[in-house]
Amino acid sequence: MKVTKYCKNCLRRLAENTCFLSHAEREVLWDCFRLIEETFDENVTPPYIANKIFGLIKEKTHVLDPYREKKDKELTIAKKVTEKYYNLFSKDLEGALKFSALGNSTDTFLDTTNGDFLKLQQIEFYTELDKIEEEIHKHDKDVLFLGDNVFDFLFDMKLIRFLEDKGKKVYYAVKESPIQNDLSIIDVFKYQFHRIFSNIISTGNDRVGLEKKDIKGRIKEFWDGDAVVIAKGMGNYETISEFKDGRKVIHIMKVKCPAVSEAISHPEGTYVAIVR
Repeated sequence: MKVTKYCKNCLRRLAENTCFLSHAEREVLWDCFRLIEETFDENVTPPYIANKIFGLIKEKTHVLDPYREKKDKELTIAKKVTEKYYNLFSKDLEGALKFSALGNSTDTFLDTTNGDFLKLQQIEFYTELDKIEEEIHKHDKDVLFLGDNVFDFLFDMKLIRFLEDKGKKVYYAVKESPIQNDLSIIDVFKYQFHRIFSNIISTGNDRVGLEKKDIKGRIKEFWDGDAVVIAKGMGNYETISEFKDGRKVIHIMKVKCPAVSEAISHPEGTYVAIVR
């Protein structure tokens, strides 16, 4: 998905937030704004520019993980919500997909830790269930699950366990090193996620989304082979949708911006599990 008229303000907010968390000097933010203007082109994706922004801020501040405290807080919320509501979602594929999709937003759950489940029940969720079932059943036993942020991981476990019960071997791919609030290999060991699920692999990079050049090693084996591919979050959708190689991917995400909303024809704020 290429950048749209909606993306520039979103990228500016991303630069502001990351500069703030990195304790960057004001001049660094101005550099980021100039970078956005210089790289904003109809032929690039939003993650392409976002990765440029993160690289610039890291180079100027030498802060390697500015979202560290944010991830800690998000995980505290995720643990409370998943423990409380895990069994309230059905054990079938639709229930697992919905639970996974709900995990793709931290703001959704900020008011639910005191027991307000009604808000979760009212969330609009759309799934192409028949197409997803077809994808799962027609492929071999391997599943490549491209993770997103730290918050997502605990919500993805219901879907992972469902797939394992169906005889699938799931490989959960995370970033090699920190980028934004995405889950990285460093985070996996910090939060001891490997004790919950041991089959976690690295994408080999620290970039938002998955660019074509990132498909190598284990990721390429699964991508080119007969594996089911599941991708979590908008960053993965925005990059993978540009591949045009015929590979079908199950995308699970919250629609958080008008650009993605227009691209997939679902309202902003809804949760989706679709095949593209």
